[in-house]
Amino acid sequence: MLSNLSFSPAPELVDLYGLVLPFLIPTETTMFYFNPTAQNCSWESLQRTLPQNPQIIWHREEAYPELYKRHSSNVFAMACLERTSFEWQLKLLATSLTRFRSVRVLIEVQAKESSFLASQILQLCLQHSMLNVVLYFQPWNRTINIYNYQAFPYFTLVKQRLMGISPPRIFTNQLKDLMGYKLRVQPDLSPPNSFPYRNSQGDYRIAGFLWEIIEHFSESLGAGIQVLYPTWPKAKVAATEYMLEFTRNGSSDFGLTTTMIIFKHEERYRDYSYPMFYTSWCTMLPVEKPLSTRTLFNHVLSPGSALLLTLGSILCFLVIPHIIKYLGITCRGSIMGMAARIFALVMLCASSAQLLSLLISPPLHNRIESFDDLLASDLKIFGMRSEFYFLDGDFRAKYAAAFHLTDNPNELYDNRNYFNTSWAYTITSVKWTVIDAQQRHFAHPVFRFSEDLCFNWASPCGLLIAPESFYRDSLQQFTLRIEQAGLVNHWMTRSFYDMVKAGRMTIKDYSLTTVLSPLRIQDLRMWWSNFVVGLGTSSVVFTIELLLFYTNVFLNSL
Repeated sequence: MLSNLSFSPAPELVDLYGLVLPFLIPTETTMFYFNPTAQNCSWESLQRTLPQNPQIIWHREEAYPELYKRHSSNVFAMACLERTSFEWQLKLLATSLTRFRSVRVLIEVQAKESSFLASQILQLCLQHSMLNVVLYFQPWNRTINIYNYQAFPYFTLVKQRLMGISPPRIFTNQLKDLMGYKLRVQPDLSPPNSFPYRNSQGDYRIAGFLWEIIEHFSESLGAGIQVLYPTWPKAKVAATEYMLEFTRNGSSDFGLTTTMIIFKHEERYRDYSYPMFYTSWCTMLPVEKPLSTRTLFNHVLSPGSALLLTLGSILCFLVIPHIIKYLGITCRGSIMGMAARIFALVMLCASSAQLLSLLISPPLHNRIESFDDLLASDLKIFGMRSEFYFLDGDFRAKYAAAFHLTDNPNELYDNRNYFNTSWAYTITSVKWTVIDAQQRHFAHPVFRFSEDLCFNWASPCGLLIAPESFYRDSLQQFTLRIEQAGLVNHWMTRSFYDMVKAGRMTIKDYSLTTVLSPLRIQDLRMWWSNFVVGLGTSSVVFTIELLLFYTNVFLNSL
């Protein structure tokens, strides 16, 4: 490429661009020439050597607007800075590279070479989260010295001489090994996300599935963790809104809280990492209870079945014999008697078999499949008043009667954690994973997670992160790996056992054991009622027959 130049540049300049050009080999790389003060930079005369690459030349004293919306991240930036105004020029460059902090940047400084000035500029680049920066000074003498820096574990200026024989190492991946640098992490201390406890040695520790994620992420970078403990009043301030201020102003690197990324404004997505999992805000319903023994007899012989059997008996024993006699067919009485006995035996066996099957595996009460079913039942959802007013207005107006609201979160947690089946509860799918893990130790499940009664469905969740954090891309790759390995769900489930070790939960069977007992007189109430009604009807008919007979006898004797 440099052989096509129509002038003879200095050999040092040829060496410099020979060093840079390997990064520009792909023709899809976009060249971003940033020179807000229109200085006479040495690289401007070389722009025509890259005709196959898209080029953006910026000479305005303002940031290039929405670069990340108009171009891909495959950008190589070359900036020209003045000594007297490099601070605001760097700020313009950083603003132009919004969400493109991993872009490689080559800076030419219009000043006499100075290691102190290079350190100032590169420290400012680190403050703006630009890691891939190399600078040199112009004018140069016989050799060119290039400067970059090592960000971890602390800022270190690196000065290298540009020599064609052994080209220096620049634009290295600084996040490959942070060499013990501590990531500043702010947990919400809300189980199962993260919670503090003391181990068997009495040391203060933090557990929870979000803590597992950030701990393994820091290990993958060769870093440690500095915990920033929350100081906000939990009952008055939402954890997300409080922690956002810390990540935005650079006081913390990550905020550990599970917040659904549902915002009307697109820029709010910059405050969150790539989605780690999807969570739903739904309802935790008590498992439907089996029908009572008394009710089961209604399933054996319902009124419709009784009517059908009555009609069948009349047809078989009253109508059919007359039809046979009318047709002149001779039928012995013993055959009819046998048919009656077989019919009674079949009905008795069928009823007994059906009753036994119902007693062994009794059917359940009607399943609640919608909020309308919930309104029709006696069950109500125990929830927080503050959460209820986040719901849609039409929904609140229609189904307000299905909720029992409180302002005391401890009241809700106590009822839910001790599996009080008098209520249904609002719950996220993340916390349901912990509840489900606990119910595995029950004789039978007590609650079920209803995906038909949801308030928010499958919303993405991620960690709070600084909008221009240079950890964003590494965290995204780490997130994809652990999701493919199934570790996120594994750590969620394991949070229950971590809470048991921390003494926050216990492995205890809260389900009610069904005690098998013999049938009682009360259970046979329907059968006794049918027996009394049948006996009474027979007595009335028999009495009427006697009255008719003796009335005729009495009248004939007169």
